[in-house]
Amino acid sequence: MQDSYGRTIDYLRISVTEACNFRCIYCAPNGYAAPQTSPLTGEEIERVARAAVALGVTKIRLTGGEPLLRRDIVEIVRAVASVEGVRDLALTTNGFMLARLAPDLARAGLNRVNISLDTLRRERFARITGIDAFDEVWAGIQAAEDAELAPVKINVVVMRGVNDDEFVDFARLTLAHPWHVRLIELMPVGANDAAREFFNRHFIAADELIARLPELARSDAPRGNGPARTYRLPGAQTTIGFITPASEHFCNACNRIRVTAQGAVCACLFGNREIDLRGVLCENINETALQQLLARAIGSKPEQHPVGDDFALRVKAMSEIGG
Repeated sequence: MQDSYGRTIDYLRISVTEACNFRCIYCAPNGYAAPQTSPLTGEEIERVARAAVALGVTKIRLTGGEPLLRRDIVEIVRAVASVEGVRDLALTTNGFMLARLAPDLARAGLNRVNISLDTLRRERFARITGIDAFDEVWAGIQAAEDAELAPVKINVVVMRGVNDDEFVDFARLTLAHPWHVRLIELMPVGANDAAREFFNRHFIAADELIARLPELARSDAPRGNGPARTYRLPGAQTTIGFITPASEHFCNACNRIRVTAQGAVCACLFGNREIDLRGVLCENINETALQQLLARAIGSKPEQHPVGDDFALRVKAMSEIGG
């Protein structure tokens, strides 16, 4: 399936919940308002996955909120993994519950995980996330490695004056562990003054970070599913990637669409246009109708997201969109 600009869309991100047990300062510092409706059921998520695969999707990622808060997350993974044509099934998590669930997720068919970790310092972790849970997350990373949910990737949202002084420490993880590190530029999500002020105060561009570590060399590793520019330290086991939605957008290579926990399909993370799938799902209308809605969303995908002064016009929080 191609969009109107000739990009092949083969990657679907499905948010399974808006709920999260963290209150990260760049995402939901005041917690989460309970949604008015329940998230998609496991059966509905499987139907969305089957319809997307019929259109050419081969890679699916389960997101949130925090997806491991779903009591049926292992069953959801098993159902999506069983869809013929899904070649890569991944999950993004804050890692808090991963130590317990990693073996079951692997047996259910999950291929790999991305784990959010914005600091390697316990006290700072509590300040960023609102919860003292560094040890639990670190244990979750180890459990993911033990369960062979590989490659394990560590997602780091870099913020000036908050955690950018740990950039070198994160880079050096790739020397000691078989974990890939992904440094993600802060994104100005939320059309309000507080979000804009936070972004303006704490944004730091990837190129500034790269300049701090001259021994970084561009990696010839394949780009994979994501938009990261990859580098490698001499002697490192794995790569360091930089994801640059603000300083250097990568829309020309975007291959994804998103479905929110409430059943809306979004063709662009920073767009406000959504197409509701819930009516078709709830009424159990045939799969052709569901495929048509997904195809319409793909056809509406913009050439690029808004940049500059309009970049923060996405009203919903990241937890509502699915990241």
